[in-house]
Amino acid sequence: MLSVWLPENTVPCTLWSCRKSRRRFLQLYLLLLICALLYGVGAFTLAAAPAEIGIVLPTAGEGVKQADVGYARSTSKRLTRMLEGIGFAADTIEEAALIAERQRGTGPRATVQRRLLILPMNAEISPKMAEYLKEFVAGSGKLLVTYSLADEVAQLLHLQQTDWLREEQPGQFASIHLSAPEVQGMPEVVRQASWNITVAEPTSPQTKIIGHWHNAAGENTGLPALFLAQSGAFFSHVFLPDDIQKKKRMLAALLGHLVPEFRRTIAKNAVDDTSQIGHTQQHEALAKFVERNRNTDAIAALQTGQDLVEQARAAYTRAAYDEAIATARAGRDALSKAYHLSHDNIREGQALALRDAENEGQASALRDAGQSLAREGRAVWNHSGLGAYPGDWEHSAKELAEAGINMLIPNMARAGAAHYPSAFLPPSETFTRYGDQVEQCIQAARLHGLEVHIWKITWNLEGAPKEFIEKMRAAGRTQVSATGEPLNWLCPSHPENVKLELNVLLEIVENYDIDGIQLDYIRYPGAHACYCEECHQRFASTTKTKIDEWPASVLPVGETSRSRLSPVGETSRSRLSPAGEPTQSQFLGNAYTEWRAQQITRLVRMLHKRARELKPDIKISAAVFGGYPACVTSIGQDWVAWAKAGYLDFVCPMNYTDDLSYFTDLLENQLSLLPKGFTIYPGIGATATNSILTADAVVGQIYLSRFLGASGWTIFDYSRDISDTVLPAIGMGIGVRPAQPSHSSVFHIKRDLQD
Repeated sequence: MLSVWLPENTVPCTLWSCRKSRRRFLQLYLLLLICALLYGVGAFTLAAAPAEIGIVLPTAGEGVKQADVGYARSTSKRLTRMLEGIGFAADTIEEAALIAERQRGTGPRATVQRRLLILPMNAEISPKMAEYLKEFVAGSGKLLVTYSLADEVAQLLHLQQTDWLREEQPGQFASIHLSAPEVQGMPEVVRQASWNITVAEPTSPQTKIIGHWHNAAGENTGLPALFLAQSGAFFSHVFLPDDIQKKKRMLAALLGHLVPEFRRTIAKNAVDDTSQIGHTQQHEALAKFVERNRNTDAIAALQTGQDLVEQARAAYTRAAYDEAIATARAGRDALSKAYHLSHDNIREGQALALRDAENEGQASALRDAGQSLAREGRAVWNHSGLGAYPGDWEHSAKELAEAGINMLIPNMARAGAAHYPSAFLPPSETFTRYGDQVEQCIQAARLHGLEVHIWKITWNLEGAPKEFIEKMRAAGRTQVSATGEPLNWLCPSHPENVKLELNVLLEIVENYDIDGIQLDYIRYPGAHACYCEECHQRFASTTKTKIDEWPASVLPVGETSRSRLSPVGETSRSRLSPAGEPTQSQFLGNAYTEWRAQQITRLVRMLHKRARELKPDIKISAAVFGGYPACVTSIGQDWVAWAKAGYLDFVCPMNYTDDLSYFTDLLENQLSLLPKGFTIYPGIGATATNSILTADAVVGQIYLSRFLGASGWTIFDYSRDISDTVLPAIGMGIGVRPAQPSHSSVFHIKRDLQD
């Protein structure tokens, strides 16, 4: 065996016994090196080639605001995740870059790789962009356009915009009912709670309306939702994250119809997608998990799923892609059912726990395990404050309890609005329409044995009446960014804001029979805030530093007055004096980081003291960022310190990810940082922004949370999506009869993850 990187005397002597052999060896080595370089260049060229799908962002400029570009970019991120979920990669590129590409001679005619362009929110189209799109469509390229319908784009789709409508009452645009027999795999109904739509009509018979908006009562509004033309499709709003699995299928059906060659990729992805169910990574691992838990219904579902997957593979092999897609999806549903039911066999869990208790000589171990399970927090957040069925908390509480949920965390107050009659905050539209949501929620929850922990958003003024925000800003009580821009957040260092937040929290504790209070947005919006004048003055008095003596390096770039600090994390923090001691810039940066964290901690500390005086048994918790200690520096949120100080009874880190390894890493780190035995309910982002978690993936993260030693779990966000998909999955076993993994089952869990 040869090793060309070692010194000459380490290579066998026979190879180097003559100069000729040595020269041939070096020539061979150089040839291999050249081949490797050429291969790398080729691989780079292939990697740099445009994807078949491009998402085109508007370019800020005349008629296009930067905010519109930002919203389009946010929408494109969700589209990218949806495309990944059906097997496609996509380039995200601005209009200006596309035009430059065309001018370089690599436009739509030269670049055959691009088959479809998505325009997520392109209200204005430049003449050059219009020409580009016209050539693209003429060359058999297809368009998928959402929400914004520029005239030039409308002409290519044989459409014209006739109106733009904002919903007149909640639930006016609640779902899309589809009728497109020619589009294979199109679902019949997809939920989407839109708040406004673009109204259009066809200008040619070749463009068809294949979907209409229905309201929350299921009634047809008569307003078109989805149009299909030979050159592409138009959706009258953006793709929102609700009902994401059906929305992915709608997107796959559209793409497969517009570009038939795409069906092969969609079919392959559908077959491949059957291999990862819950926490298992391969079919073999799932089979072992199901068979080990001995649930006969689960074993039957497993066999059905395995048969369907084999049929899907056979259909894919013979290029029957539509059949492969439908069969693979049915197979995945059956395998998911097998997985969900396999958490239901509590008898095996009891037997294993009893055996472990006997082996270890712990007579009370089984009893303690049972008590631990009884105390497990099985919680859901509810962002709307209305449950899944507005005006009917009884319906929501009943179905949550039936699925095994025992804790409800509804959002009932923001920094500037309340869903109950508050003496300190303006009434929300929800309160005006539906009445006191706190009281209605509590009454329903008590009937079904649910704990209620009121979720309070602090500092963030999103959703507050405009008049209230203007009043706060005029009083100098809102935050300011490092560049001097006003932010719609209350400043945590302002005494009146602290008093307001505390008064709101305490009135909830005092006036309602609740089990706890949960703080959310208990932080700054980011490292760029707050740099208001009063923050500056308060910090200056804390550090005993004269403002005029501060070095310019602690001021924002371009700042001429010494009235604000630089954002936390500037490079000045890493500069040291010649002697190796921190400079004044670094000292002030570190001190400001600590000072910001103290402003947030103050409210947590005061709430703990005052709430316990009112109700000694009240539980105080917080929804927090999962990455620690980075969140201390970036947003002033030192939740580990709060736990250690006893200010919190439990914490819900928002571990929103569909990556099982990352979820595990986050939770393991959090458990290692918290005091031993501290209660932690990791947050699972079932419907978080851009989440594509399936129901079985949610169950998988619950399973891993138990295995790692968490005290429970919290699912975001209880809505119709969760009601229709996640709750039935949880109710099959893991929520209703939670079985604690015993010591003897640890090996199996680790093996499932490795497989």
